[in-house]
Amino acid sequence: MTIRFERKQMKTFVAPAVAVALCVSMLAGKSAAVSVPITNYSFETPSAAGTYVLAPPDGWGGNPGANIFIEDIAAVGMSGGDGLQYLGLDNDGAYITQDLGVPFQAGMTYRVDLASAHRSGFTHGIAEFGVYSSNAIGTDLGTVGFMDLQGVWSGSGNPDGDDMYDVFRDASVLQTIGSGALGRTSKFSTGSTPPTGNVVVYIRKASGARVNLDNIRLDVSPSLLAGDVDDDGDVDLDDFNAIRDHFRTSVAARNLGDLTEDGRVGFDDFREWKNNYPFPLTGLNLAFLQGVPEPASWTLCGLALSVACGYRRFAGRRRN
Repeated sequence: MTIRFERKQMKTFVAPAVAVALCVSMLAGKSAAVSVPITNYSFETPSAAGTYVLAPPDGWGGNPGANIFIEDIAAVGMSGGDGLQYLGLDNDGAYITQDLGVPFQAGMTYRVDLASAHRSGFTHGIAEFGVYSSNAIGTDLGTVGFMDLQGVWSGSGNPDGDDMYDVFRDASVLQTIGSGALGRTSKFSTGSTPPTGNVVVYIRKASGARVNLDNIRLDVSPSLLAGDVDDDGDVDLDDFNAIRDHFRTSVAARNLGDLTEDGRVGFDDFREWKNNYPFPLTGLNLAFLQGVPEPASWTLCGLALSVACGYRRFAGRRRN
């Protein structure tokens, strides 16, 4: 007898909420991430087989009047998605949500990734995604993920347009291209007091024309120490060196200096490290920061330091 495992059957499996919550709790003090099950994460709807249907995907809530549709990937000449179908959001205000039945945990970071594709011959818009609390639907938590589907076209004005059409790509990949203007993942860290209510994942069309989406995922991991690039439990010069060595470049990992996890190493990463480094910066070579536009607060700090130094020199001359 031959036993076959159908991948599609796995898409609708949801672990009991209690089991998932326990798994998340066991992560405390560890760096590993766990994937929280999402019902129908690749937007399969049997009635759309081989064509399309106007309705939210099975297992999801949404606003059906906003032209939410499910369409066959291969039938429209696209590839790279997960499963047979993809989600389309067309009208302004179109969105879908799913309550995962899992409460937020303290000291954890929730990351959402999603795939999108620019379909050749169509005009597109911007999709946004992330997490809500079930007690505050509509209130964004943390950094909202986004993907500029129209920006894939090199004539759109997006500096990172690469004309990669009809292929689904994750936001985590898009954020590493050029300046990161094509997309980024969603990230929310709870801190010591997590929101009340369950974790709710959402996807919405933010602006422009239709957006094509597939394969949403949610990973949960213990929040890392701010400024700790290499995740060794402290903020030191090893972390500084990683930021310096990769400054103003696109990277694919935190341990290369990307503390903010936006796919690039920049001034925000250096600032997070500096704000958590427990010692003076005396003796550090900061020449790599030259020519980088600094936030207004740093400019003011530099001005204040200049004034203070001028006052000390003036006071010294008076004493003489």
